[in-house]
Amino acid sequence: MVKKVLSKDEVLHLAKLAKLSLTDAEIKKYQKQLSETLDYIENLKQINTDKVAPDFYTTSAKNVFEEDKISKDRILKKEGFFRVKRIL
Repeated sequence: MVKKVLSKDEVLHLAKLAKLSLTDAEIKKYQKQLSETLDYIENLKQINTDKVAPDFYTTSAKNVFEEDKISKDRILKKEGFFRVKRIL
């Protein structure tokens, strides 16, 4: 596998898209870091995932939302306003 090193122009193009201004030292730093990231992603492409089913969730959580329940004890409407407990 051939490792690709991002050119200075490619890093500057990414910086322009992100509306960042970079110094020469930052350009060299990000050239190295972004190239390492792309190499790592290339390594992931070699993993055999034929028997792995596609999934949207990384946990077994089914429904993380609760139904909204409003009780008259907690919120009392008075003259068009909601009455709530004091915070301070």
